[in-house]
Amino acid sequence: MKVKEIFNSDFAIYYEKVINRLSSPIQVDRWRKILVKEAITFYPNATTVVDCCSGAGNVGKFYLKENPDANLINCDISKPLLRLAKENFTNKKNVFYVCFDNRFFPIKDNSIDILFSSFCVRNSPEPLLTVEEARRVIKTGGVWAILDFFKVENEKLFTAANNLIFKSFMKLNQIVVPSHSEAINYLFESIENFYQIKKFREILLEFGFNVARLKEFMGGIASVLIAIKKEV
Repeated sequence: MKVKEIFNSDFAIYYEKVINRLSSPIQVDRWRKILVKEAITFYPNATTVVDCCSGAGNVGKFYLKENPDANLINCDISKPLLRLAKENFTNKKNVFYVCFDNRFFPIKDNSIDILFSSFCVRNSPEPLLTVEEARRVIKTGGVWAILDFFKVENEKLFTAANNLIFKSFMKLNQIVVPSHSEAINYLFESIENFYQIKKFREILLEFGFNVARLKEFMGGIASVLIAIKKEV
């Protein structure tokens, strides 16, 4: 599986320690903080929280600052990134780690208060299976807090400018480290092959979620969605 190969290769560490560290202070950490804040607004007293595609724990660290007593389960297909997460949460007894494919959650039905997934559904080989699994494991009334890049239908000037900046930054990484060129090309392709935000909202509704909040960034290139699981 391409995604599994990419994020279990040397690129995973490069992505976390170079691309993520350069981009996060500029934009991405702000999106993550908004993701956490919105999730807490709709479910303030969560006890069981899963961060799917957690990487090195970049969302979880913000969540635990707000709710330090919750049990946080970091889940990712990448063993190198989960090892980094363990380093980042040293001595945290309420933080756990599971390596899994985001199409098949080894989690009980209706057991999760908040499910975070940042840059996750887009990286699923079968996104609808990921949505189905999210519905299965989240409690009725629970929150699915989603941050991802989406395919943009109509690029306005502002969107085009942001897209150019994003692509230029990633292309620069290809020049600096040509051995990671294929992996970076995959990131571009994953966005082009993913849903537009309007279609993704429709999918969430079909799978039994109410979209309670939508915030768009960079002219719609990135979005935060807060979806609440409805009663059946």
